Amino acid sequence: MTVSDEGVIDFAGIDKKTGRLELTLIDHLAWGEVYDDAHLLLLQSKLNAYLQFIESGQVDEHFTPDKYEGVVIRIIAKYPFSADCLTLLNFGRRVIKDAGFDLEWETEPMDDGDKN
Repeated sequence: MTVSDEGVIDFAGIDKKTGRLELTLIDHLAWGEVYDDAHLLLLQSKLNAYLQFIESGQVDEHFTPDKYEGVVIRIIAKYPFSADCLTLLNFGRRVIKDAGFDLEWETEPMDDGDKN
């Protein structure tokens, strides 16, 4: 499951340290001028789906609300974000914060296997 799978929550769990419910989105796509617009639309659509999952109450069908304190949408990306993507993420962070949740992101290179 990745950013390309719009109707799916990639990973979800409660962080034992913070007590927050983390809904993790995996972005495996590279950034490049040719594909940036399509990539941005995929990411925006996936973020909207995550927010809808939370706001619609579907999240409570899978996680008991009294078992966690707060919700964070976390994006883990294989490639560094483009400038346009960071603009989208910063805007999204404000919108999601206004809705009562958090948005965090990081670039975490994925292991492409042995390169020997």
